[in-house]
Amino acid sequence: MLHAATEGEFFAEASFDSPRYHCHAVTSGPSVLLQVPGTVVRNMLESDPEFARQWVALLAGRLRAARFRVERLSLKSATERVRHLLVSEGRGPSFELVLPGTLKDLARNLGLTHEVLYRTLAAMEREGAIERGQGVLRLNE
Repeated sequence: MLHAATEGEFFAEASFDSPRYHCHAVTSGPSVLLQVPGTVVRNMLESDPEFARQWVALLAGRLRAARFRVERLSLKSATERVRHLLVSEGRGPSFELVLPGTLKDLARNLGLTHEVLYRTLAAMEREGAIERGQGVLRLNE
C-alpha cells in the first residue's frame, strides 16, 4: 500500500500528467468516487493561482509523507517505527497523533502485524514512553 486515502482526499494524482499510469484503488467499504478530467485540473491550475498554490502544497505534503513512510519502514524495530511516526506526524509539544483508523490499520501502515503493534504499544506505555487515549497516541519525551 502506498497511500490510504480518506474521505475527501485525492488519490492517483501522479497520473494527472501522464499519458499512461497504472494505479488502482481498493475500498474497505461502500464508497463514492469523483473522477475529475485532467483538462479541468489543468485549466484550474492555469487560471486560479490560489488553486495552484493549494495543489502544490497538497503534492508537497504527499511527497513528505511518502518519504517519511519509506524511512519509517526501513527501521528495524516496532518501537522505532512507532516513535518515528509520532515524531514525524504528531502535532504539538507531545507529538500527539489522532489515529485515522483502527490499530489494525496503523499496524498495516507501519508494516507490522497487529499483534506486534499491540505488544509494542503496551510495552511503550508501561515504560512511560507514550500515552494512549481513545484514538490518540502521545510521545513522552
